Amino acid sequence: MAAALEVPNEAPEGTREIGAPLVLVRFPEPWARHPNPFVLALETWLRLAELPFTVENSLRGEWLPDARLPRLRDGARLIVGLDAILDHLKASRGIDPDAALAPHQQAEAKALRRLLEDHLYFAILWARWFDPDAEARYDREVVAPFHPLLRPIARSLLRLRVGRLLDLHGLGRMHADAILALARDDLDALSRYLGDKPFFMGEQLTTLDAIVYGFLANVYYLPIGARLKELAYDFPNLVSFCETMEAGVYGEDRASL
Repeated sequence: MAAALEVPNEAPEGTREIGAPLVLVRFPEPWARHPNPFVLALETWLRLAELPFTVENSLRGEWLPDARLPRLRDGARLIVGLDAILDHLKASRGIDPDAALAPHQQAEAKALRRLLEDHLYFAILWARWFDPDAEARYDREVVAPFHPLLRPIARSLLRLRVGRLLDLHGLGRMHADAILALARDDLDALSRYLGDKPFFMGEQLTTLDAIVYGFLANVYYLPIGARLKELAYDFPNLVSFCETMEAGVYGEDRASL
């Protein structure tokens, strides 16, 4: 299994750059896995690419409406946003797990990313903040790193931000059952595309696998969003995929739902 989880280095031998130490700047995580799917996707990519990095937890602006996560500091340079960070790492470290993908595979990977980032992500947000059956613990624990006097303000601003995002997206103006039905459709599409393959593009890990894991782990492994989690169990191949990724990223001891 360890060999199957290696990310290929497409750079010619001896050209891979070491670069400055990498620092992942993120909002403090209340659980063992980061509740921001984009941050968790980047952490996964870094681990599978075997790029050493340290973590800097920060409350400075990451929760404001115009904030963007993840953020990576490479020496004196700060790169913001998952796409920009991955492009930077591929170029500066000579690692590209997607180099062997055919043009149609690259297009399919991009379409699946859009499904995750522009649709399922908003269902995840809704399930945490506004699902009538959601556990209230999420908004309590996500603001726990703030000073006690600031927690009510942070909670209100976060709920306002998430509500505005959901409203602009359109998902927030739908009935709960319709939102969950659309989320099921997203998961069904992912499940059908994965089929019986070990990874989404076949036998070899690609960037898409790290990103899918970042989103699905937020559904399966975090103790929140019960109704979304329940319907996600209807797709056993997605569960198996997450278990494989979990074991490869964190070790066998954490590969459990």
